[in-house]
Amino acid sequence: MNTPVEDAIVIGGGYAGLSAALWLGRYRRRTLVLDAGHSRNRAARASHGYLGSDGLDPAELRAKARRDVERYDTVRFEEASVTGIQREGGLFAVTSSAGIFTARRLLLASGVKDVLPDVPGFGDLYGVHIFHCSCCDGYESSDLDVVAIGWGEHTAGYALDLLEWGARVTIVTNGQEFEGDRSCLAALDRHRIEVVEEEVTGFAVENGAMTEAVVASGRTIPARRAFFSIKHEPTNELARQIGCVIDDLGYVEVGPHGETSVEHVYAAGDITPGEQLVQTAAAEGAVAGIACAMSLRGAGAAAPEAPEPGPDPEAELG
Repeated sequence: MNTPVEDAIVIGGGYAGLSAALWLGRYRRRTLVLDAGHSRNRAARASHGYLGSDGLDPAELRAKARRDVERYDTVRFEEASVTGIQREGGLFAVTSSAGIFTARRLLLASGVKDVLPDVPGFGDLYGVHIFHCSCCDGYESSDLDVVAIGWGEHTAGYALDLLEWGARVTIVTNGQEFEGDRSCLAALDRHRIEVVEEEVTGFAVENGAMTEAVVASGRTIPARRAFFSIKHEPTNELARQIGCVIDDLGYVEVGPHGETSVEHVYAAGDITPGEQLVQTAAAEGAVAGIACAMSLRGAGAAAPEAPEPGPDPEAELG
């Protein structure tokens, strides 16, 4: 087992994890960030709606955030994927591709994974012409023809949401049977949203702009941009492993300060219920990071060379 003991291990180096690590650093807590580099928006070219950084390349935004965190000498990073967590006495043993690390606190910020549609050439178009978040990228679709790829009952609401910006929206189920009920179909019909139960065989791009989607019958559907919503899978395996309460949708339940049902374990960002936005993740990371740091007050230093936490005001004044 690697030594010394960390005050906290943050699992995930996205916006929630980096924000939590920044505040743990500001509280001088000895912190290790383990990040596998699988950021959800790594394919995107622009991140929208983050005050002060609207439209910035997500890779640049993450790099800028990481530089901010690296200023704090009690925080360090390991590029590693985590495979297991065990509780040993008052400590957590975290097994990763970089070794085994121990800590007094854990903060889970591993996010979610989007199920991607099986469409030829999807990888070249994702983040440029195809997107998963209508809220994040809808504005750039203003007054354009839009295709929504999906077939679940929720797809109806997703397509209607896209009408906030798109001039015309067409649902393409990629060959699946549409699962919406009569009320879904009636609402779509009222707003002239067609449901095409065909497989997408490709998209046409001319002079750097998407022009249309092509389906299996050979039909072409006008599409300047495409969105998809199939399924979000919270990366909750580690949370389940240590006994955190998970809700019906797979998200880790947390209290107002990011505390999970397991003592000394916190969670923030897309792995928890709520809006899945960069600014939300950063805010939740800050709240959970501060709470995690404060929970160590009066506990003594994690290692001889680590700063001594301050006293616990409640214990001192209670």
